[in-house]
Amino acid sequence: MEKLIISSILTVSDVVNMTDSILKITFPGTETDTKFRDLYSRNKVIFDRLVKNQKNTLKSGLTDLLFSSNKNRGSAYLCLRYIIHGMSLSIMDDVSAKANKLLAILDKHGKDVYRLGYNAESAALLSLFHEFDQAENQQLLVDLGLLLYYESLKTAQTDFDSVSTQKSEEKTVMNNDSEAATLIVDEMIPSLTGLVAMLQLYSELEPAVYGDMFNRVVTCISETNAIARSRKTRKQNKKEEAKPAQA
Repeated sequence: MEKLIISSILTVSDVVNMTDSILKITFPGTETDTKFRDLYSRNKVIFDRLVKNQKNTLKSGLTDLLFSSNKNRGSAYLCLRYIIHGMSLSIMDDVSAKANKLLAILDKHGKDVYRLGYNAESAALLSLFHEFDQAENQQLLVDLGLLLYYESLKTAQTDFDSVSTQKSEEKTVMNNDSEAATLIVDEMIPSLTGLVAMLQLYSELEPAVYGDMFNRVVTCISETNAIARSRKTRKQNKKEEAKPAQA
């Protein structure tokens, strides 16, 4: 049998899309032949594993949510800091004195807390909360009318922690229940090739039943190979264009 599936140029996505199409095309064959149905079923099992683990390698939906919640807590921190800093410049001595006490605590934990990495920022804010939650500092926040802004920062941190925990749990589940998609592809290609080979044999023995099915599978494989070759050519051309000109 002529080698139809050229695995060396196919990506995981190519294999997923191609296999999905082939399984849909060949499904009617499972209703008329037991051997074909058994081979089809083995391919379907491998394909389902491949799809599942391909999804595991994609970007988590929680990544953007975590980024957004981190941005929110940074905004809440800056809001509180700017207000306190503004009050520290007040010409009203009582206001500036109280604000400067709070500003000193903020400075103690870092002026650029919002620029830190996720974990470092969480640690800095929790340390800040420990001090701001003390009775004397709570009273300063109340006196300056800042308690609402402080509570919004704590809420933003709680929201961030919640998303971060969800993402960690998701990662743990994926790590405990996943396989490398590329390794499944190495299993998928030979199995799929066997299915196509059987279909080709059947198309020669019973062309009226399997001929059109086989031709559609060949077309699907050829189109996938063409897309893969085109992608490979584009990459090679870009590499050539990126090379410095010879003197």
